[in-house]
Amino acid sequence: MAIAVVTVFASSAAAEPFQLPPPQDELPVRLAGEVSLHVAFPFAQGSLCPEGSACILGSGAGIAGLLEWRFPRGLGVGVGYDAWFLDGNGVNELSTLQTLRATLRYRLLRDRQVHPYLGAALGALLFGDTFRVEAVGGAVDLLLGVEIELSASLAFTAGVLIRLLTTSAFRSNSDGVERAESFGPDGAAALTVGLVLLQGNSPSN
Repeated sequence: MAIAVVTVFASSAAAEPFQLPPPQDELPVRLAGEVSLHVAFPFAQGSLCPEGSACILGSGAGIAGLLEWRFPRGLGVGVGYDAWFLDGNGVNELSTLQTLRATLRYRLLRDRQVHPYLGAALGALLFGDTFRVEAVGGAVDLLLGVEIELSASLAFTAGVLIRLLTTSAFRSNSDGVERAESFGPDGAAALTVGLVLLQGNSPSN
């Protein structure tokens, strides 16, 4: 039965030629959901990794989710969550950076299949060893990326994210080092790839 269903679906898809979605400026406000993978590389670690101590803000990977409301003329406003799992250099088993953020994106070349975009985000963060909360703080993200429409309801996205973050002061348990005592942002860059599910693409009247 499963083979028969797949065969019928494939035959139906083959009978209907692929059509690009309508230009985004012709669409009403719609909802989009995005799931993405991040590979992170810190470039500034002076606050969380004071001189002479082992660094708990290493490279790693993470996963993110975003719910976005898209408006005509390229503007998108959303709310997202991500969790990065970073090298703790033996001090932490796994340094975990969780961020809840509000996002703003602007898409260019909206009448084409490939849309470059610029984005920014502001969020609150939790930092600690393996999902334990040892510090709280804030983060600012800048994003440059591209979105490729694969169908009327599915798109692929890739980009580069720059994150500046700051946390409250805390003492790492395993080595007793005081961290983030002096104010100053740490920073990381991340490569991102993801999939976007789009609400129905029916042009507005």
